[in-house]
Amino acid sequence: MRNLFNFILRNSHWLLAILLVAFSFYLVFAHNSYQRSVYLTSANNVTGWFYDTSNHITSFFYLKKNNAQLLERNAELEKKYYDLQALLDSVIASDSMVVEAFAPDSITTPQFDFIPAEVVNLSFSGVNNFITLNKGLSHGIRPDMGVISQQGVVGVVANVSPNFSVVIPVINPKFRLSARLKNSENYGSISWDGTNVRQAQLQDLPKHEVFHEGDTVLTSFSRIFPRNLIIGFVSNTGKSGDDNFNTFNVHLATNFYTLQDVLVINDMFYEEQQTLEETLKQ
Repeated sequence: MRNLFNFILRNSHWLLAILLVAFSFYLVFAHNSYQRSVYLTSANNVTGWFYDTSNHITSFFYLKKNNAQLLERNAELEKKYYDLQALLDSVIASDSMVVEAFAPDSITTPQFDFIPAEVVNLSFSGVNNFITLNKGLSHGIRPDMGVISQQGVVGVVANVSPNFSVVIPVINPKFRLSARLKNSENYGSISWDGTNVRQAQLQDLPKHEVFHEGDTVLTSFSRIFPRNLIIGFVSNTGKSGDDNFNTFNVHLATNFYTLQDVLVINDMFYEEQQTLEETLKQ
C-alpha cells in the first residue's frame, strides 16, 4: 500500500494532467453538438470495425470445422443418390408389371457408402504421382477403394495405415479404368501418358465410334467404381497405336491442383464379388 501511495505522489503531476485533459474532452463533447456527433460517428466506426474483424477471425477458425461437416453431409447425399438410383433402375427393369405401392427398403439393398476425407499431401513428382488422405484403417478404408471428388473420379486407394491412406490418382501411369462415352455402349480404357496433369487418354474405342468435342466420359465396368461416374470430357482425338481403334484426349473433371476434399467409396458387395471371382482362378 505504501508503494502505491509513493507511486501516486511521485507521478501526481502526470495523473493531474491526464485528469484535466480527460475533463476538458468531456466538456468539449458534452457542450458542443458538432464535436459530439463527430465523436459518436468515430466511435461507431471503430466499434463496427472491431466487430467485423472479430467475426472474420471467428469465421476463419470455424471454417475447417464447417467444411468437414459439409463434406460429411455430401457423403450422406451421395449415398442417398446411389440408393435412389439403384431403386429406380430396379423399378425400370421390372417393366413387365406395374407396382402401385411398395416399401423401398424391401426392393433393394444399398451397395455404396461414402467416407469423407481430406487431402494432406499431393505429389506431382514426375509420373509417380500419389495423394495422401487423413483417413485409414481405423476409419473403414482399405486398399482398392475408389476415390472421387465433387467433380469426378480421383483414383484408387493403394496402401493404408491406421490413420492415413495413399491413393494412386488418374494422373499416374499405373492407373487403369474401364470407361465409355455417355451416349455409347462401347467401352475402352482410361490411362495417363504422363504429359498433362489435366488430361488423360481414353483408348481402345472402335474406329466407328461417333463422338463430339465435349462429350462426357463415364465409368463403365469396374469392381471399384459405380457405373456412370464422371471422369472428364473429350477434348480432341489423340494418337492411336492401332488403326482399328480410336484414342481420345480427355479433359479430367477433377482439378488436382486445387483438390482438398474427397469421398472414398465403400462398396458393401466388394468382398463378396471378389471371393466369387477368385473361385474361378483356383
